[in-house]
Amino acid sequence: MTISVLMSVYRSEQPEYLDEALASVWTTQTLKPQQIILVEDGTLTDGLYAVIDKWSKELGEILLILRNKQNVGLTKSLNRGLQHVTTDLVARMDTDDISVPKRFEMQVKYLQEHPDVSIVGGAMQEFNSKNPNVNVRHYPLTNNDVLHYIYKACPLAHPTVMMRMSMFRDGGLQYDERFRTSQDIALWYDAICAGYKIGNLSEVTFHFRLADNMFKRRSRAKAWNEFRIYMNGVHRLYGLLSPKYVYPISRLMFRLMPVKLVKLVYGSKLRKRVLEKK
Repeated sequence: MTISVLMSVYRSEQPEYLDEALASVWTTQTLKPQQIILVEDGTLTDGLYAVIDKWSKELGEILLILRNKQNVGLTKSLNRGLQHVTTDLVARMDTDDISVPKRFEMQVKYLQEHPDVSIVGGAMQEFNSKNPNVNVRHYPLTNNDVLHYIYKACPLAHPTVMMRMSMFRDGGLQYDERFRTSQDIALWYDAICAGYKIGNLSEVTFHFRLADNMFKRRSRAKAWNEFRIYMNGVHRLYGLLSPKYVYPISRLMFRLMPVKLVKLVYGSKLRKRVLEKK
């Protein structure tokens, strides 16, 4: 199975983080991709251009750079990138995080052993500038587990996923461009409703960088956008009369709480118990 990596970079991102991210999907990977697609979402900084130039010289034709004349957002950038994928599989990657060395090897092996699964993610190690081991996030392992989880929270960490391109080429799926944010959860609902299956590895596949201002950046507009996606998804999967609507409603109320309270609950044992309850 051949692999492409799909990334999008914006001018506010740090050059050193982009450099680390690219090294993690190429230099240190035990199973290297055949293609890396990097979408430049608008004009970048000199520092970012310098990093991209360095990797262009090292990777040659393996690195395909797509340039948006102006910033159009992650959703449209990812859809543009998908149109240029030439491989069997596509792996998502954010430009400020780090993939573990055996990520692609583990995920390809999983997809070979589970031909009925089209999307596979993995556990995620959170870290920040002060602590390399903040928390490990695990996600539902089987498609059945995903169906018992998706109405509560996102069943996959978006930057950890590897997907079969047949889902996009033959199934006609893409990221829903009505949503500038939370486009991943919308895609997971679309995939499930179209009959595609989802799984996760129990092993850590990814190191996720927690920005110091992460909770302050969670806007009310994003919370309402996320609420629409969950409510629509629950309706499509479980019907109009379902007790599961209580979860997206509770989720919205949580998202609209003061930042300090959201931060406190986010990493709490209470949140974990609610999400793991069936």
